[in-house]
Amino acid sequence: MSRSIRVLHVDDDEALLDLTKTMLEREHDSMVVETETDAHEALSKLDGDATYDCIVSDYDMPGMDGLTFLSAVQERHHDLPFILFTGKGSEEIASRAISAGVTEYLQKGGGTDRYLVLANRIDNAVAKYRAERERRKSRERYRALIEYSSDSVAILDAEGVFQYVSPAAEGILGYPPEELVGTNSFEYVHPDDRESVKTAFRECLDDPSVRPTATYRFEHGDGTWHVLESRAANRRDDPAVEGFVVNTRDVTEQHEAKQQLREERELFDAALDALPDTFYISHPDGTAWRWNQALQDLMGYTEQEMRELPPEQFFAEEDRERIASVIEEVHAGETVVYEARVLTKSGETVPKRLSATMLTDDDGEPMALCGIGVDTDLSPEGVD
Repeated sequence: MSRSIRVLHVDDDEALLDLTKTMLEREHDSMVVETETDAHEALSKLDGDATYDCIVSDYDMPGMDGLTFLSAVQERHHDLPFILFTGKGSEEIASRAISAGVTEYLQKGGGTDRYLVLANRIDNAVAKYRAERERRKSRERYRALIEYSSDSVAILDAEGVFQYVSPAAEGILGYPPEELVGTNSFEYVHPDDRESVKTAFRECLDDPSVRPTATYRFEHGDGTWHVLESRAANRRDDPAVEGFVVNTRDVTEQHEAKQQLREERELFDAALDALPDTFYISHPDGTAWRWNQALQDLMGYTEQEMRELPPEQFFAEEDRERIASVIEEVHAGETVVYEARVLTKSGETVPKRLSATMLTDDDGEPMALCGIGVDTDLSPEGVD
């Protein structure tokens, strides 16, 4: 069942009001027409509890003409459909009505067909009015939700221009939202990162199913470069959004921490590679994890091969039983110093004095087995 359409028809001609009401309600089953002969009384109804979907008004009325009435209605309900239905038609009145923002301008007369035209104009105007109202409500609900997001949420147009920016943006981007709206978002991106960010944006523009994430430097309001992470979604077809939704968070601290960790790892690797002796760190089960260049040069394996080989394959066959025992002792919490023959990829055996210990976390759980190997000479009888 279709929703009813409530129409308020204002005209000083009571006979015309009755006829129009009869014809409109006959032409449109869901149309309910209320009538009023005085524009001031009509405004009182609008100021009260009554709600209407459309106003139909004559132009030439005593006390208040149709355009003055239109202005008063717009002050109360600026987007309510208003159809000027008048017998006093002229180009001047039509021009003034259109300039004043009337929804439709229609002259009386022309037989009963004129009421069918009026009914259609009302129906179309109300459908557009309701659709716009729902779109506005959806947008308000959507924005009300993102107002509370801790991330900066922005809506961009197809050129990357800010259309909306949430309040959280000021804490993250360093600019008041109103300062960003209307500016191009790419202008704030570091020149060295700009093209990659634009590429991600274009992918999202071309294919709405793509949800790109970009990490880049952004010129903060305080003049420094912050590292941001943004996720974009193409919501141009959503009437509540009509643009690209971009969620952004500041990852400067995480980026700096990763950079520091990377630098520390590079320093650690360089220190290990500077050792003349072999050094290794393995998983608790003995499978290879980290080692220095001296060990890889000695073994002759590629990095991938080193990772894939089981631990016993690194030792001469006659020493493997001892190696298994060492691993058990280390898991029991001992630091073990032992001698064994390292078996290289070429089949050569190289005697080494090795140490092994287990690294544990704060709860005492094993994290990694590590050790160091130095050159030694083994007796022909093997290892003790």
